[in-house]
Amino acid sequence: MALRVPRSALLLAAIVLGGCTEGSVFAPAGSPPPSNTNPAITQTGTQTVRKTIEQLRSDQTALNSGIAAQQGQFNTTRAQLATDARTYSSLVSGITSRLQAGTTPGNPDLVNQWNAAQGRLDAVTLGVGTLNSLASQVTTQASVAGYLLENVRLALMVGGATDADHRNLRAIESETRRSMQQIDRLIADLNAEIARENTFLGRERTNLAALSYNVNIGRLGGAPGSGQGGTVTPQPTRRPVPLQ
Repeated sequence: MALRVPRSALLLAAIVLGGCTEGSVFAPAGSPPPSNTNPAITQTGTQTVRKTIEQLRSDQTALNSGIAAQQGQFNTTRAQLATDARTYSSLVSGITSRLQAGTTPGNPDLVNQWNAAQGRLDAVTLGVGTLNSLASQVTTQASVAGYLLENVRLALMVGGATDADHRNLRAIESETRRSMQQIDRLIADLNAEIARENTFLGRERTNLAALSYNVNIGRLGGAPGSGQGGTVTPQPTRRPVPLQ
């Protein structure tokens, strides 16, 4: 007895076989071939870039904080130097006025004022030392900024980064360049202030030495070595401590 296959079964088999592909009997016709992309490669690159971005952002924040602190120290030191210079000038002016009117040789009041003026000059010297140290620190910050820019450049070359990653890197780059401009301005201000204060110190040390002779003789005029009295610097009973 011959096996009779229902016509409906034959039609179903034809439909199923017609929808199969060579690669998989379960894949519908027209399905794209399996992807050969390894997602681990892209993911690894992205993670590397993002870790780098986090570190660079942290370094940039630290750089900005350091610059702000150094700018604040410069402003404070410069203000103190200005105060010391004004106090010094006021003391010297007072001594000169007394000497113009004439007074006793080695007047104790003028001796104390002279030593107070010397103390302010010593404070200016200390302030200049602080500025020199600060200038060295700011120069180091310039090296840090250059290091950051180089690392941003290298991070931009790493594969697997997204557009957002590159935007973040460009933002860090822009911020670092602004930091470098601040550093350049601060270094210029430091150099100018140091030069100005050194000129002041050189001039006033000479003036103060001459003034000590005038205090010894009790009047203005004459000069050390002219035969008009000695050249002993006034000795105070208590020398003011220079500002730290």
